Amino acid sequence: MNVDYQVLTFKNKIKSKDIGGLGVELEQRKGSGNYDKDRTQFNKEYVGLDGYPTLSSKVYQTIYTNNIHFNKSDNTNILNGCIVTSGPDFFRKLGLPMKDTGRVYIEGKHEGEPVFCPNIKSNEDIPEKVLEYFDESFNFLANKVGKENVVYAGVHFDEDTPHMHFYFIPVVDKVKRKVFETDEKGKRITKQIYTKDNTIKNVPIQKRDENGKAVYEIEYGNFLNSDEFWKQLGGKSSYAKLQDEYNEYINSKGFNLDRGEIGANKHHQDKAEQNLKELQYKYKKLEQEIESNKKINEVELKTRDELKNINEDELLNPSKDIFKRYKDKDVEKIIDYSKEIKKENIASKNVLKKHEIKIEKLENEIKQFKTGKTYSDKEKVIANQERLIKEKDGIIEEQKSIIEGLRETIKGLEEKISRLTTYAWNKINEAYLAVAHLLGFKNINKDNVPHDIMEARVHEVNKKHEPKQHKEKSNDYEL
Repeated sequence: MNVDYQVLTFKNKIKSKDIGGLGVELEQRKGSGNYDKDRTQFNKEYVGLDGYPTLSSKVYQTIYTNNIHFNKSDNTNILNGCIVTSGPDFFRKLGLPMKDTGRVYIEGKHEGEPVFCPNIKSNEDIPEKVLEYFDESFNFLANKVGKENVVYAGVHFDEDTPHMHFYFIPVVDKVKRKVFETDEKGKRITKQIYTKDNTIKNVPIQKRDENGKAVYEIEYGNFLNSDEFWKQLGGKSSYAKLQDEYNEYINSKGFNLDRGEIGANKHHQDKAEQNLKELQYKYKKLEQEIESNKKINEVELKTRDELKNINEDELLNPSKDIFKRYKDKDVEKIIDYSKEIKKENIASKNVLKKHEIKIEKLENEIKQFKTGKTYSDKEKVIANQERLIKEKDGIIEEQKSIIEGLRETIKGLEEKISRLTTYAWNKINEAYLAVAHLLGFKNINKDNVPHDIMEARVHEVNKKHEPKQHKEKSNDYEL
């Protein structure tokens, strides 16, 4: 059964220094996303900047206008955020047209699967049901945090998957404050402590009750306090509770979304995190490519060494020097021709090996596709993935056909070398037999030529008839 999951991710540590970059991403569409400027016009804002030049200026003006007390430290979590979305199949079921981006997911359970994005050409391409889904998601979140505290909320259709950004000031109506010891004039009593850098610092002493427990007091008003905000929603279980409440709410509005894994809360990745993931993915693919190229290079080096080390001893025996003594130029040609055939044979085997490496690589890619989540779930089989597999199968069949042809070529070359070697040996036997007859050997025929004895006698005859003085060595020999 095809199940669609809700995706509700929180980011609760947005500090003052982060707001500028966030505003640029939300309003100018610059940042870590895959933005399609042609689709930016279809984005929808529930709460925009309302005339403020930047998100930062709106945030602080909202704080001052609503008399929200906050700690002006650089470490204060000024904003909290939430991303609301689901998978592409969910939006496709709601009627939103989707298209293949040509990219694949680089991590997680969908790694290697194709990435789809909205195929929007006009506002009419966005179904009412999709807009209703985001409307209801906005209403749920705004009621939770207080609409007056929302500084930005908008739906983006110009990235891979439609999603809503929701940012708010985490405001609470009461805080628990420490109570400190004071003197008769109401001034805090302090004590000296040594800091980490070995300096002395005066700190106030917290008041304790008769049981030694720290004393706190409750203060009411409007306070910016992210930690207290989530504590009031349930503390450590606040995210899980909010996920449960959202799931119950959104399903009551007619959207069939599964709650997903209990306790799961993945934060939206910032640009640095996304870039790191992409680099790690590219590095992994590069390692695989290097390993494949390494095997091909080893084949090339081995081939080069084999070609460099080819000599007549590998082709014919006795050596070419012996043939020269019998002025048989045909034998010389046979040796040269055999060398060329040997080189051609080695080169063919080299091509064969490289094609086998390519096939191994392609088969591994197909195996990854077929073991992926998309392929194993019938209802999630995507036409693009089937096309990719067919293309890979086609390439493999083509490579196998090439290899079969190469094998036939190699077989023919080896048969040719065998015939040439037999021919060369027949020539040698004929030459030795002629020498044996001239020297008066008896009972010798073409089937029992004593090669060792004849080679020695041939050497003696040649030595006897060689001219004692000559300026240039002749290529002609006489018996």
